[in-house]
Amino acid sequence: MTDKIIIIKSNGEPTTAMDQPQAEKYLGNPKLIPLNRLANLKQALNDVTSGKGKATGAYRFNGHPVLHASSGNGEKSVSLFFYDENGDHYIIAMGEHVSSDSYTLSDYGQPDGSFREDATIAL
Repeated sequence: MTDKIIIIKSNGEPTTAMDQPQAEKYLGNPKLIPLNRLANLKQALNDVTSGKGKATGAYRFNGHPVLHASSGNGEKSVSLFFYDENGDHYIIAMGEHVSSDSYTLSDYGQPDGSFREDATIAL
């Protein structure tokens, strides 16, 4: 596994492949999430790159099963939705817990479909 991260931006375009610290800086932009959630972002990214992503039911994106990695609780959390391909991790949306088995894509998502911004993902 290369552990390179590619972020599928909200316009559907991919970024170039980046290392985890670069992805942390990109997703940790204060325009996306408040500073008090950065530690949660870092832990969620650790889970993405260490293969600790969890199944996200029947959700698929571009033909790939979607995984998620979360850190935090209902008060302060970060949940990343992604798929793996050829050893790289493709992050498609970011949000937070609504409950123990549902998430809102409050930070960023895709232009349409299940992973659009502000959608709710229920497992």
